[in-house]
Amino acid sequence: MNPSPKKRSPQKARSRKKSRTEKFIRLLPSILLLLLLAFSLCAAGYVIFFRTVVAGEIPLDIASNTSSYTFGSNEGSSQQESRVHSVHQPVLAAAQRNLPKVAIIIDDMGYDEAIGKELLNFPIELTYSFLPFAPHTRKLERLAHRAGKTVFLHLPLEPKDSTFNPGPGALYLHDSPETQREKLAKCLQEVPHAVGINNHMGSAFTEDRLAMANIMEVIKERSLLFVDSYTTPGTVGLQTARQVAVESFGRSIFLDNEVDEEKICRQFEKLVSHAEKNGRAIGIGHPHKTTLNAVLRCGEHYSTRVEYVGLTKVLR
Repeated sequence: MNPSPKKRSPQKARSRKKSRTEKFIRLLPSILLLLLLAFSLCAAGYVIFFRTVVAGEIPLDIASNTSSYTFGSNEGSSQQESRVHSVHQPVLAAAQRNLPKVAIIIDDMGYDEAIGKELLNFPIELTYSFLPFAPHTRKLERLAHRAGKTVFLHLPLEPKDSTFNPGPGALYLHDSPETQREKLAKCLQEVPHAVGINNHMGSAFTEDRLAMANIMEVIKERSLLFVDSYTTPGTVGLQTARQVAVESFGRSIFLDNEVDEEKICRQFEKLVSHAEKNGRAIGIGHPHKTTLNAVLRCGEHYSTRVEYVGLTKVLR
């Protein structure tokens, strides 16, 4: 008869099983570390190579407020002050330093503290143009200055349509030259860190050569910059500025005449194309939820084609 096979001792089987388990437990930290390293490398590669910022996933909330004057440099548009609460990821700076330059002015700053603070932390470089005598202008423009941002005075000037109210401190054609200069000086006191001026409304005022020449003398004396918002095709702002050797530039594109995200993005594309053709461009927008969403999304999309800068770097 053949000898019967030896039966394994249950105790020895348990011992072997226990040994394999102990080896696996000892190797587990190393396995997890390798998996974590692989995941980190994949995530880093994704961020570096794709530079993805998904604006649609950023939470935003808006609440409208009313005021006694009409917001927006485009006098024909109906715009409301907006409050935005958001969490932004910083937009990566363009690696190339010879890209066309784009400056984006946000007009009508000073009437909403919350949105003002939000804008000061916006991931794309902006220029902040403050309305004089707005309730939060002094505080916000001081914060902007401390943060190294470019600050402008959004100077209210007389519109052609008297139903539009340019707001406190506005300069009118019926004012004497002395009164116009005094008003401008008081507006500048409200925005003491302004390095330049762009007009709020002013379709009537900016077509008047004598009035514009008068305030250009003040702008020159204070070594300020001037940006013509182009609220009328008949403006003589740039002509009078250049006649007295004031550094000046004209607005290239209004981004949000129509407050619709896709339309703003199309305007943004025009702004980028203008910069690529001319080496620089200036866009103007307003503190609307829709505008901020569009600028964030489209701004990131075009960040490899243009460099976003403060206005001083466009003009100088």
